[in-house]
Amino acid sequence: MTIDVATKEFYDQYWPRFVPIYEETKKYMLRTITEPHVGRALDAGCGHGLCSIVLSELADQVTGVDISTDSLDTARQQVAMAGRSNITLLHQDLQSLDPALKDFDLVWCWGVAMMAPDPMKVMHNLMRATAPGGTVYLGLYLRTWLSPVHQLVRHTCRTFMNGPRRKKLVCDFFAGLTRVVCRLRGEEINRRPDNVSIQAQVEDWYYPPYKTFYTPDEIIDLFRRNGFQAECIQDRLGRMKSATIFVVRAVKTAG
Repeated sequence: MTIDVATKEFYDQYWPRFVPIYEETKKYMLRTITEPHVGRALDAGCGHGLCSIVLSELADQVTGVDISTDSLDTARQQVAMAGRSNITLLHQDLQSLDPALKDFDLVWCWGVAMMAPDPMKVMHNLMRATAPGGTVYLGLYLRTWLSPVHQLVRHTCRTFMNGPRRKKLVCDFFAGLTRVVCRLRGEEINRRPDNVSIQAQVEDWYYPPYKTFYTPDEIIDLFRRNGFQAECIQDRLGRMKSATIFVVRAVKTAG
């Protein structure tokens, strides 16, 4: 199995420090997933393990896979604390997903595929791993006219501000800027409900080694060309229009 070292190293240090808020994660997932019960579920890029735990309440068996070994250790701790016995956690790179991992009734991949060097490999592996009649929930970053600006800032941060002290300065600066902008607009602090801090959100936005942006239409077309019925079920989840996620639900044609 080939492992993307850069991504592994980033999430080895990220998810053990920033485990999201479980109840908010569960609330969001249960609003999103329409299936009341499935046999086998795949948490593709399980990270901290919270999504696997939520899926374990809907599925008979859950397989969580992730490239980061330290994240998997965190996930095992979360699974143990939740007392869930129907979750298996495996070390896998989604770009070279084990062909034996297949026939899943539900595949959950939220905010993961676009962080790989080759997201298309990831998406094709997710489609292959889905059972006929099964469903994929795929969350990706939305491409807007400001996406190149975000990429430039991310490249600058990783190149020139990547040490622990410099990274903290960057995250604190953008967190402070966010608070000021929200205050001027009379809005609540622009933080995802399940995230532990704005700093964590900034780090996950500007410091991953890879990031690709897409439009719903091109992802829906990709699924349809590969034997799925697909639709965008959530658009612009983030409160910032230039930094947001959309979610596509795709059902594999039976047969």
